[in-house]
Amino acid sequence: MTAIVDTSPGVPLTRRWANVIRIHVANPWPTLVTPWLIFTVIFGLNYSIWRIVLMAAGAGGVGPNAFQYNGGATWIFFYMVVVAVQSMNQTFRFAIGFSSTRRDYYLGTATLFVGLSAFYAVGITLLAGAERLTGGWGIDGGFFAPAFLADLPLAQVAYVYFAALLFMFFLGSAIGSVFVRWGANGILMFLGSVAVVLVATVWLVTRANAWGSVGAFFTHNSVPMILTWSLPVTAVAAAVGYALMRRATSRA
Repeated sequence: MTAIVDTSPGVPLTRRWANVIRIHVANPWPTLVTPWLIFTVIFGLNYSIWRIVLMAAGAGGVGPNAFQYNGGATWIFFYMVVVAVQSMNQTFRFAIGFSSTRRDYYLGTATLFVGLSAFYAVGITLLAGAERLTGGWGIDGGFFAPAFLADLPLAQVAYVYFAALLFMFFLGSAIGSVFVRWGANGILMFLGSVAVVLVATVWLVTRANAWGSVGAFFTHNSVPMILTWSLPVTAVAAAVGYALMRRATSRA
């Protein structure tokens, strides 16, 4: 499906952003439908495995919290990085071709990413609430709010998902901007730079004998507090994405 929208400068600002969003969601499957289908499949597989384990355990049952340590919901964070990169790669030149400015395109895209982060954070939190109300789906399972989220109020669960998704979306937007600016070679240079930074960081932390402090940061702070520290990084990624997008060419 192709969205033909008016993104010319004479259109009011909010409408121009809304038109950019319409371009992104003209095909709703990658952003609005497929993630819930994947969630259904992964949850169904996890639940089936839990039931198989219970049958195998027999009358003795399993230990407490046996099904609480689960990372099945974390796939969505990495999926949204891919969604952000693909969305920008597939729609940038189309939007610019219909007279959208780079500023309007990026801000409309950013608005979509914030909205999607809130949409999925609320949706997953509602499922986490159902999980709690049903006693972990009747078997003390933790999928949508596993062990590290199990004791948090639902409002904090929503915040954790929102902040994490926001980080992943804008990381994806920065990578997507690299791609539309420099193509595949730019992505290779970006990944190489990330690898160098990670190795250098590990070297510096090891050199300073600071792994204990790193561990203490993650063990002494709550999950919401740790995610709060990601917000400045998210803002930097958003700014980098915008700076690169401003100089991206509209030609393939």
